[in-house]
Amino acid sequence: MAPVMLAALTSFLRSASTAPSAPRLRRTSRRADARVALAVAAAALDTDRPLVANLVITRRCNLSCGYCHEYDKVSAPVPLAVLRERIDHLARLETVFVTLTGGESLLHPEADALVAYVRERGMTALLNTNGYRLTTDLVSRLNRAGLYGLQISLDNVTPNAVSMKSLAVLRPKLELLAEHARFRVRINCVLGSSPPAEAVEVTRAALRFGFDVSTSLVRHGDGSLVPLDALTRRAYGQIREMGPRAPRFVRDDFTLPLVETGRSDWKCRAGARTLHVCENGLVHLCAPRMGMPGTPLAAYGIAEIRRAFHAPKACAATCPVAYAHHASRLDTFRAQDPSRVAATPL
Repeated sequence: MAPVMLAALTSFLRSASTAPSAPRLRRTSRRADARVALAVAAAALDTDRPLVANLVITRRCNLSCGYCHEYDKVSAPVPLAVLRERIDHLARLETVFVTLTGGESLLHPEADALVAYVRERGMTALLNTNGYRLTTDLVSRLNRAGLYGLQISLDNVTPNAVSMKSLAVLRPKLELLAEHARFRVRINCVLGSSPPAEAVEVTRAALRFGFDVSTSLVRHGDGSLVPLDALTRRAYGQIREMGPRAPRFVRDDFTLPLVETGRSDWKCRAGARTLHVCENGLVHLCAPRMGMPGTPLAAYGIAEIRRAFHAPKACAATCPVAYAHHASRLDTFRAQDPSRVAATPL
């Protein structure tokens, strides 16, 4: 096995079994973890393979969080047949992870069928949700469909004008997941959306449930970081003192320079390692960069991936978009070669 592939495989296997300070629950089979690790390791060798594709299955959401720019109240779910065609193309690109997202993904009546189809096409299914629509029956259906990981947003202890994704409201859903989920569960808390002390309490509660925890930073509509005040930075420090809160590959360590200096020095591979496919079937670098490039997924191929891989992004220095940082870690040691990029900038 090539050294890069071996290193990627070893890193993922270690991260999947590393225990943070709180007890962890065994939610995925070792066979599933090994399958995912091998796919990640293979992708590490092949820079033409996307690691993560975010697939918007409905733009509609049942909430209206003040920091969110990725929803509406009226859109119908994308038809199942259309989404299957898009999943087929992602499979042709040999994408590793497909994240079903929104809006609120569980407003799509066939979300579990989409999870099953992602698995049928040989990829790993993830799903983002605000958790409001979770039921025992739905969790059981997601188990059967082969979901590998679910991210649920939880921003505060009590609801406020910015976010209703609160521990006081969603605790029964967390209890349901702790009892019934057979997939990884990650709680994502947006730091800066609520009183900072509440983010600390949310993190403690999530760890007690045995879930992974990530901390995101509030961003402007263009994707740039909203500066954190002193109290929020202090809360961020308290959260970090809790130790590892997620597998190594998807930890939120990339936020540290952003919090300390407002900037981060990294090479963004969005459009190559990550794709954001909107409800209209267009590929964008990420959710904040809609229209860049805005290419139909059916026409998105190796040439487009290679261009995005080598194109420096002017927005990268102040970017807190977690999935772009995580996926770009595969290629930290690889240069970006602007000479291989067409004149049109990204």
